[in-house]
Amino acid sequence: MEKKRVAQYKIIEDELRESIMMGQYKQGDMIPTEAELMIGYGVSRVTVRKALDPLVAQGMLQRVAGAGTFVKNTFVKEHVPILRGFTDEITEMGMQPTSKVITFELMKVPDRLYRTLGIGKDEMVYYIQRIRYADGVPFVLETTHMSVRLYPDMSLKILNGSKYHYVEDTLGLKIAYSEHTVTPLLPSEEIVELFGLSPRQPIIKAANTTFLENGQVLDYTELTYNSPKYQLRYIKQ
Repeated sequence: MEKKRVAQYKIIEDELRESIMMGQYKQGDMIPTEAELMIGYGVSRVTVRKALDPLVAQGMLQRVAGAGTFVKNTFVKEHVPILRGFTDEITEMGMQPTSKVITFELMKVPDRLYRTLGIGKDEMVYYIQRIRYADGVPFVLETTHMSVRLYPDMSLKILNGSKYHYVEDTLGLKIAYSEHTVTPLLPSEEIVELFGLSPRQPIIKAANTTFLENGQVLDYTELTYNSPKYQLRYIKQ
């Protein structure tokens, strides 16, 4: 899948959505004003409104005349004691799981994520994008940030298989739980093309921080689901 230049309004929309999903803006909080966003991103008011309109339409934001734009409580944050790995779940469903790594590179940790990952603000992370397939059908698009210092041996070979199996079976580390923030949204052009969906087909996106038993963070991953074919499933105890 070739990388396409992302429109400025889409960058603003995605960064605001991620900030809400990660809890940086909570229910009832006012987000930056249109004027502040215009200055911060160096864009026009039309571009800012084009970025906000989908978030309002999806129920994540609410405009209040004369007051501003506020976060609505339309997503669910869960503490998940037992998270099923994609490889294991798809195998148990009688299908063949495969992965395709479309991006694997090093980058400085984004300012918004170093605390989430429990690392220094100047450390390097892996930036990973994978498409997860079941019987050749794309089910999930994963976008992951993961510490290079804590996991120096990460490789394409590992990522083409099961990351969870590598962590537990090879490194001998135990995955304890994950924190999930789940939100419904309409698919981007990239997701419409990847999953073969209608632009009006609602899908699910999850922001997932996975923790080990020793308290260390494994990774922060955003998962975009081909919701008509694959539903987010986990076991709570």
